Amino acid sequence: MISGQFLFLFSALGAMNGIFLAIYFFSRRPHRLANSMLGALLLAISVRTAKSTFYFFNPNLAVEFLQFGLSACLLIGPLTYLYVHYHLRDSRQEAAGREWRWHLGLSFFVIALGVFFPYAEYRFIWRHSTYGIHVFWFLYLVAAGWELWRSRAILLDDVGRMPRSTLLLLSAYCSSCLILIAYLSTPLTSYIVGALSFTFSVHITVVVLMLRKEALVETGKKEKYQNRKLAEDDALTLLTSLNQLMHEQQLYLNPNLTLALLAKKVGSLQTTVSQVLNDKLNKSFNLYVNEFRIDHAKKLLLSESHLNMELVAERCGFNSNSTFFAAFKKITGQTPASYRAASVS
Repeated sequence: MISGQFLFLFSALGAMNGIFLAIYFFSRRPHRLANSMLGALLLAISVRTAKSTFYFFNPNLAVEFLQFGLSACLLIGPLTYLYVHYHLRDSRQEAAGREWRWHLGLSFFVIALGVFFPYAEYRFIWRHSTYGIHVFWFLYLVAAGWELWRSRAILLDDVGRMPRSTLLLLSAYCSSCLILIAYLSTPLTSYIVGALSFTFSVHITVVVLMLRKEALVETGKKEKYQNRKLAEDDALTLLTSLNQLMHEQQLYLNPNLTLALLAKKVGSLQTTVSQVLNDKLNKSFNLYVNEFRIDHAKKLLLSESHLNMELVAERCGFNSNSTFFAAFKKITGQTPASYRAASVS
């Protein structure tokens, strides 16, 4: 009895945590399509997990709940693919498209059909449709896996380590695969295995991300205490390397560019790079990068007159319109719109 209660609590906890994580990714700023897809994926899996948990402990559950769970399964495959797809597109600095409507449209169409052919009246069809749903899910996992394989070169940073974003990406993909395998193996194991696998994967992912964050903080502390004053010639050489790197590789177009990443690119400590920027240019890292972004924005405002301000901000590496407007005003003394109008006239 106690083991049964513990099993129910553990499975239900996974579903609840999945919902909380979904809310977090939906509200995460800056708003990105990849985060929205991850939030929707976690929500769909949480619904499926909750249905499995309650049905396992209460087989007399209303059939409407069974239909609800199966409908959620139709979304897991496409959402897994879309999360992987848009996450990788952000890494390649490509603008987010609208193809997600086509991928999710078929799922929602089938879900809508369920309103006219409910589980309670068409049990035979619904029970046999699970095979089609799992094949549908599997095909999208194959497509997502292919995208990951094609983009394997950008999954690691410059020193061969796996960033937290990549770790989360692979964890979400592997969790989707694990849950599908768990449901397919139900005849050999137990109906509750799918719910348990999701609970396990969610908690392992959260723990690993927390540990990774602590490790990064500790690394930053070590770098801080290793800071040394550079000689004049070394400082000027480093500054030249920074400027050359920014111009040639256009690192400023990466909205996730950090001081740590820039330092790795030039093979120096981030505290050293920060020191050189402050001593030689009297600029912070953010100001240094934003000046490159604003120069790029000026060119786009004049050469790409059809672009609205939101697209200009995105293509210049800004995470939000407000950040773009504030930086443009601070550096140029005027708004992007007034700059474009003055230049055109």
